[in-house]
Amino acid sequence: MSNTDRYTKKKIKSISSETLNGENYSRSDFARSILNYPAMMVPSVQEPIFEKLSEALNNEVSLLDPFMGASNTLVTGMKYGMNVFGQDINPLSVLLSQVKICFYENSELIDAEERLNNLIVSDKSESVEVTFDNIDKWFTKEIQIELSKIYRAVRREPILKTRKFFWVALAETIRLTSNDRTSTFKLHMRPVEEINARQVSAIKTFISISRKNILNISNYINILSQNGCIKKGKYIKNATVLWGDTNIEIRTNKKFNLLVTSPPYGDNQTTVTYGQFSYLPLQWIPIEDIDDTIIFDYLKTTQYIDNKSLGGQINDSDNNITERIFERSRTLKRFVTQFKDNDLKKKAGKVTRFIVDLDNSIDKMLPKMKKDSFLVWTVGNRNVNKKLVRNDLIVKELFASKGVEVFTDLEREILSKRMPGRNNFSNMMSREKIIIFKKTK
Repeated sequence: MSNTDRYTKKKIKSISSETLNGENYSRSDFARSILNYPAMMVPSVQEPIFEKLSEALNNEVSLLDPFMGASNTLVTGMKYGMNVFGQDINPLSVLLSQVKICFYENSELIDAEERLNNLIVSDKSESVEVTFDNIDKWFTKEIQIELSKIYRAVRREPILKTRKFFWVALAETIRLTSNDRTSTFKLHMRPVEEINARQVSAIKTFISISRKNILNISNYINILSQNGCIKKGKYIKNATVLWGDTNIEIRTNKKFNLLVTSPPYGDNQTTVTYGQFSYLPLQWIPIEDIDDTIIFDYLKTTQYIDNKSLGGQINDSDNNITERIFERSRTLKRFVTQFKDNDLKKKAGKVTRFIVDLDNSIDKMLPKMKKDSFLVWTVGNRNVNKKLVRNDLIVKELFASKGVEVFTDLEREILSKRMPGRNNFSNMMSREKIIIFKKTK
């Protein structure tokens, strides 16, 4: 290890536990409160790592996040003037990320909000613009009518980036005014008596969220401006987000020297159901206003996005795949082979499928990384069948099998990352490992 690497490692190891745990973060920092997306990374946790690694890379950083989610990694990188690129299989993540990396003038958003509000107030139609299976289960008729007024108003906005901004506000409005419980990411209907007793207005909620989002995005852009990252109404470097399935490809020809990501900790059906969380909002947002390169029917079922995500596809026909992944990770093999009962083996098999897809995704990432690049992975361990899945060790073994070794690692307590406490298959983690790799070839 070079003296520069030793110095960088020492600086990373010196990051305080309070910072890593996110004890002092601001929920509005980095526009973080624009849509309460599941399992968001806390920017204040990432920031000191960005600082240390940016210094090691001579402050010329090109950043990749192949599982960008709420894009907090990307906007943190933008604060430091980095070139950033992110992708995600979830269209709602793509829409949210498009908004968060975009430059908006405060005045243009305020003017647009006034135009939309005038259109909504003057709209006397009671027609419902969207229809899908079980719409009456998830929305009262009154909420459907109000959401339709908002929908029509946003569709009339002529500027695409402005429409995107207010589609995100509508997505959060739907989350708060639907009959779905907000205490879980899975779609679960509220009790009928609770639905009947609710006093909620989609229009009032939309107006409140729009104003909050305008304030938060404006504050974030002010931070970028103060840091010299905005010139002539544009971000000074490249910032790109796309829809993409990392299990298939990274959709760019660019190369990067820093990867920062927090992948799922298991298949989405049994960990965080990003797809179910997104299903109702995406019913109301036109695909052409998100990304016209999306190639799968993400509204086919409530679980379709999760099924298309890592570990979501069942493929037990190729035993060679299982043997190959066991060769790359002895930890995974020990976990899976300890179960003899068929039902338990089936649940453990889901872990194998997820790790196979994760390993394949790493194979798609590494060619995009330059020599001497850093890869920062935030990983959590979880329980399946009342046994601990050591995702941290498995990920280290997967990288080692590809000739990429650990540079250093850290551990943090999860104090603020919004995760469900329990689900059908596992107890979720309370700690995370931050593993930093260095690609030297």
